[in-house]
Amino acid sequence: MESLLSFAEELERRDADVAQALTRMEALQAEVEELRTHATAAASFLDTLPAALAERASDERVAVDARDGAQHAAREAEQLVERAEKEEQRLEAARALHRARDDLHAAEFWVAQARDAHAELERQGVVRRAEAEQLARRAVELAPRVRDVPALSPDLHGALEWASRARGALLLEHSGLSREREEVVREATELLASVLGEPLTATAVAGVRERLARALGEPSS
Repeated sequence: MESLLSFAEELERRDADVAQALTRMEALQAEVEELRTHATAAASFLDTLPAALAERASDERVAVDARDGAQHAAREAEQLVERAEKEEQRLEAARALHRARDDLHAAEFWVAQARDAHAELERQGVVRRAEAEQLARRAVELAPRVRDVPALSPDLHGALEWASRARGALLLEHSGLSREREEVVREATELLASVLGEPLTATAVAGVRERLARALGEPSS
């Protein structure tokens, strides 16, 4: 009888240990997955950044050329107004000058937008590169906690590759712990069924010793 109670107590201890291990494992999985998600996004951004910056620089050059052309057109329109002698010529020149100044205003706004877009992309690049360095350091910090998956190169792509490998290793380890806990539940279920004469029904391991003690007429502690 005492051996049954000791066995039940051992099952409860094993179940608690595995439950704690699963909790730690799932927390580590969440950290690795967060790292992998952020590293994937950062790598994707930084890989396309050079081409995107070149495109923004091209947009800015086109805008500046358009503004320069608009400035030249506005100066010519001003000269036409100054040279106009007849009323009809002056009116036509004034309308042309108004249009040229509108075009210049629009071109200057386009330049400002292009420069802002270029500067914003450069700012994002600085932020992403800093994030990449942080992610690389985080991968090195996490690596000792993942069995048989050592850290790779201390950069973003090394962090991303490590996170992918670690994710797979942790899935396998989590699966093993889950099977271990299922085995403990099976043993507890069979133990209670054998003593109580009840059909085999999955039993929560916590409290098994107390239930068994009551069935055997023994103190639960």
